[in-house]
Amino acid sequence: MERSVISKGKTVEQAVERALALLEVSKKEVSIEIIDNESRGFLGLNARPAVVRVSLLPIGIPEMAAPYSSVNTPATVISTDRRAVGVLGQSTAAESTAVVTLPAEESGHDSLGPTPIADEGKIWIAEGQIAMHIPDGASLPMIDAFKSGDILINGTALLAGQSAAVSGEDVIDIRLAGESKDSTWQLDIDNDGMKASLQIEPGYHITRTLMDTEPNPRLMLRVAQNKKPAAIDPQEIYQQLRAKEIIFGMDSSMIELACRAEKAGRFVIASGQPVIHGQDGIFELQTDAAARKVQPKLRENGTIDYRETREFPSILEGERIGTIIPSQPGIDGRDIYGNFILAPVVHDIQIIPGKDVQLSEDGRDAFALKSGMPSQTRQGHYVKLSMIPKLMHSGDVNLASGNIHFRGDVEISGAVQDTMEVEAEGNIRVRGNINMAQIMAGDSLIVHANVLSSRIIVGQLQLFYGQMTPMLIYVREQVELMKQAVHQVSSASAFKINDLDQTGLAPLFQVLFQGRFKWMMEQLERLLRLEEQYQSALKEEWTRYFQEIRNGFMNKENSTFRTAEDLESFIRRTNYLYTLASAPVVERNFARLHFVQNSTVRCGGDVIVEKGAYNAHLHCEGTLESTGTLRGGTYFAAEGMVLQEVGSPGTGTTKLHVDAKARIKAARILAGTTIQIGERIHQCMEDVEHLEIWLNSNDQIVWKGRE
Repeated sequence: MERSVISKGKTVEQAVERALALLEVSKKEVSIEIIDNESRGFLGLNARPAVVRVSLLPIGIPEMAAPYSSVNTPATVISTDRRAVGVLGQSTAAESTAVVTLPAEESGHDSLGPTPIADEGKIWIAEGQIAMHIPDGASLPMIDAFKSGDILINGTALLAGQSAAVSGEDVIDIRLAGESKDSTWQLDIDNDGMKASLQIEPGYHITRTLMDTEPNPRLMLRVAQNKKPAAIDPQEIYQQLRAKEIIFGMDSSMIELACRAEKAGRFVIASGQPVIHGQDGIFELQTDAAARKVQPKLRENGTIDYRETREFPSILEGERIGTIIPSQPGIDGRDIYGNFILAPVVHDIQIIPGKDVQLSEDGRDAFALKSGMPSQTRQGHYVKLSMIPKLMHSGDVNLASGNIHFRGDVEISGAVQDTMEVEAEGNIRVRGNINMAQIMAGDSLIVHANVLSSRIIVGQLQLFYGQMTPMLIYVREQVELMKQAVHQVSSASAFKINDLDQTGLAPLFQVLFQGRFKWMMEQLERLLRLEEQYQSALKEEWTRYFQEIRNGFMNKENSTFRTAEDLESFIRRTNYLYTLASAPVVERNFARLHFVQNSTVRCGGDVIVEKGAYNAHLHCEGTLESTGTLRGGTYFAAEGMVLQEVGSPGTGTTKLHVDAKARIKAARILAGTTIQIGERIHQCMEDVEHLEIWLNSNDQIVWKGRE
């Protein structure tokens, strides 16, 4: 039987060389038939390879060596064709550029004419085995090696990148090599014996299996890899812990987790019980006594207010200054070796009362005999406590000192610098300038120097009362009418009393607010805005009143008012607060200022401006007195003005405003100044001197002493 090979190549010579290499013979031992010459085509298009048939000569044909026996799974026949084999295998392969086809028996075609290329054999992986299908006359399938030594054919290993044609007579051995690396660990113990930890470097076990492929003339192996961590035997860990005499605080769950770790890391597997320190007895102030540093505050826009870095607490007469907190013993600890660690001993504390301080009978509470700021000095386990009635601030108020908030009186020997704040419930005296700052005094304010580009508020509570009085009258009248409407609706047969149990008077209010009481909702909203404006000055009785407005009238779905009697109770509270707000002031608020420029001043009482003001906005509920010159700005005084000179030459930017029953007295008013008394407004067209202005009974402006 003649043995021949049909080979392809870019050229005839390349096709012949490949066939000779496959047959392992020289040109002298074969006959060569050119089936098809190569063609390069036009510009690379329609190119085709050369095809030759190389046949062994009848004499001197070398016999093929007997195939080696496979050490792996024996060949599995997939078809009855004369070439079929299957065996377990492994690895991937890179495709070779050589294409070699081995035909079956002679087809009988005339050797002088072109012989058609036989069908190609197929090779694939099925259920982890190599399978082939090679019909008669088909070319042999190819197998590619990716790594050297991974594939052995008849005992001979293929090198990396090599390809080989295989048939059912070949024994194919594919080696699936696994990999393993042992896990390593190290036990570390802290110097204080309070913690033991494992440093884990996990190992692994890798197994590889062949993946199934589709039938193809060339097999490129696909390998599935399964990697599992190499677990550590927990008993090895416990044995090491026992050897180190670690007996306390072991965490078995963490040990198990460390032994199964897939990533390198440190695991705390034993922890001691730390000592819980006790607390000595302390004297706890109602507020911190000393001017203490605090963290800068975050504004709503995200910037930081570095002015709020110091607090000045204070106590009113009769208030509790503070209380002794008894000592609290600690709890002993234990290290991982089981040794006990003793907690430190604690001590109680005792108060020594100083000036204006009185103790309770049991000696645990301290009370102030006078208002002021508490001062405490600690010596060992004793605290000496005294009251400082007035806060004396030496030097300027600046970023270094922080803002001042004090419940008593404050005196500042220096200036109040840019962006700083000073707030006191009592009186404030500033001996230096106030520059681009804010001052809020509960009672009175005296400034010996200039107020420049600042905001001044004196007597906030009186300012609040002045605005609340007319609004409370209106609310009282409107709620009285609403109470009558509730009585009428309640007596109607169609009225469902059960609805009130769930929603209160909220549905009825919504109807009334859209009708005859539509202006009342606007007035209630104004009341709540006033609360926000004066919140820091309001006492608890006002806060409860505003909360009652929110829950009773502003809640559209559920009102706390359920009956007409609830509205009557609200009217009684409104009357009480009206009486409080309209009561005569025993000690009148006042502000005495030297010179004011580009600033806003609001005072609940009288204002005295010594040198004058420039482009200021001043509002007071009492009288305004100025011995200097007011140039530019707006000035309101509810009870009247006594002025020296007012106005700006050549401009009309100065305005004077008093209530309808008040008078304005001035030594000189320049042309262009606007004067308003009540609702009547007049603009001076010329300079006037030594005059007094008021409204007569006919609501007409009266001038006296005009020259």
